[in-house]
Amino acid sequence: MTVEEKSGTVAAAQAMALLLRPVRHAVNNLSMVLTANLDAAMPRLPAGETTTRQVSRAREAAVEYDQLARGFLALGREEGVRPAPAGRLMQELLPLLTLAAAGPLELRLLGNAVVERRSPALEGALILAASGAATLPPGPRPPLRLDGARLSFGWPVPPAARAALEELGATLESEGEGTSVTLPAG
Repeated sequence: MTVEEKSGTVAAAQAMALLLRPVRHAVNNLSMVLTANLDAAMPRLPAGETTTRQVSRAREAAVEYDQLARGFLALGREEGVRPAPAGRLMQELLPLLTLAAAGPLELRLLGNAVVERRSPALEGALILAASGAATLPPGPRPPLRLDGARLSFGWPVPPAARAALEELGATLESEGEGTSVTLPAG
């Protein structure tokens, strides 16, 4: 990499850091306006009509976009630690975990617990863990199972994910062909 390329990369990173908070705020506002207007329009549309189905699909896409954008932008948040329900954390991350897994992922909630949410490090470590599924053959991935603070991946997690999770205080164990991660209590 040349000096000019390095300077450009540094400038781009600085610009992203500068704009992260206002972009996150704008995306949240735009998503809220979009979904609220689609929600308001739905009851006025005739049931079974093509337009109603199209608006319904647009609303579903808007909600998925909102979840994906919010999750991605949250990775740039300032570091912080707070207690959080593990189930809600995993549901928020599911769109990003699915992308990292390179295939459809299902989350099975068997029980819930409050865990220590050290953001954005925990989110990043869980996304890296999900990326282990990308090495599996194409098709549906084994489901993620969350039982309290214990999260089971149906595949081995990559070494970088293992190190990041252990650094956060999680306990990892082999479980069949996969890995179980016990997240620290909040």
